[in-house]
Amino acid sequence: MEKHKNLSSEARRAKEEKVETKELNLEELKKMVEPIIHNKNQEHQNTLLRTLADFENYKKRVQNEKESLVKFSNQMLICDLLPVLDNFERALVETEKQGGHEEIIKGLSLIKKQMEDIFTKFGVKKVEALGKPFDPHFHQAVQKVESDKPENQIVEEMQKGYILNGRLIRPAMVIISKGGK
Repeated sequence: MEKHKNLSSEARRAKEEKVETKELNLEELKKMVEPIIHNKNQEHQNTLLRTLADFENYKKRVQNEKESLVKFSNQMLICDLLPVLDNFERALVETEKQGGHEEIIKGLSLIKKQMEDIFTKFGVKKVEALGKPFDPHFHQAVQKVESDKPENQIVEEMQKGYILNGRLIRPAMVIISKGGK
């Protein structure tokens, strides 16, 4: 029995030594693992920051697209109505030329003004043309004529051009000067 007791106390001591050895190994492991964990945390933090930046950029892009959609959503309708305004202006000019009744001319002028005000309300502006230098970004030259005006100056506007919120939606069709006679 004594022998058994000694054996069990020896086993207990061996077990305690193993536990101490394990504790030392755990401390060593902690020292070895901490830099790895720190690096992984840094990687995850960097990934998170990049993802947040990407998300912010996405939100800004979507907001810009939304604003653009709102600004230009009426473009097709406006482009379809521009020929109506052109024809209305031609009819008004012809009525004035042929000596139409003053009341009719006044009424047509008021309707034309209303249409122009509606276009202005939605961000439509006329392209400046007559007397200006030719600019291919805003004007479409349909003819060159001899004139006493400087070369490439617009001498006649055949059709008005329009800009919607800073974007050209129809260039002005113009006749430009070849230069002095």
